[in-house]
Amino acid sequence: MRTLFATAALAALVACSPPAPAPQQDTSTPPPTEIACNTVAPDPARQVGVEEELAVAAAASDLRGGRIAPGTYDLTQAVRIGSATGWTNTRSVALEVTEAANGGVTFNWAGAEPGGLIDRWTADFTETPSPGITYTCGRVGTVAAEFSATPDSLELRLPDGANGRLNLSFARRP
Repeated sequence: MRTLFATAALAALVACSPPAPAPQQDTSTPPPTEIACNTVAPDPARQVGVEEELAVAAAASDLRGGRIAPGTYDLTQAVRIGSATGWTNTRSVALEVTEAANGGVTFNWAGAEPGGLIDRWTADFTETPSPGITYTCGRVGTVAAEFSATPDSLELRLPDGANGRLNLSFARRP
């Protein structure tokens, strides 16, 4: 009988004891990571803000295509068309263009707000059956594109947001 009472008392004591402390977990938030799609470096001295379409009449013009020359290009102008969301601050953007094995070109994009992380993506650009960009790193999907190219410049018109486009003008680095 004493054993029964001792066992019951021990069980009651264990039931009333506080649980063992849980092991401490690191609750700090890890720093944001940058996807390393490419090593292109934007020129922080070349900050560009998005202009409204009304301020730039040429934004609605047709883009006639052309041969896109390999090299690195810096963004010189960005124009919002329709309800494009665009970015809100200035940004420096570099676009590296290389020839792809499939006859198209590869775009390596790097854009940064002053003092911010670099937004990078890589995509294949093809003209057939119609101009389009297929993202291969940093973004997903395929988007229709319009473009115009000369030996020293490139103009891209890309979808942005649900009902808008961004017209991006680039100058080739010497």
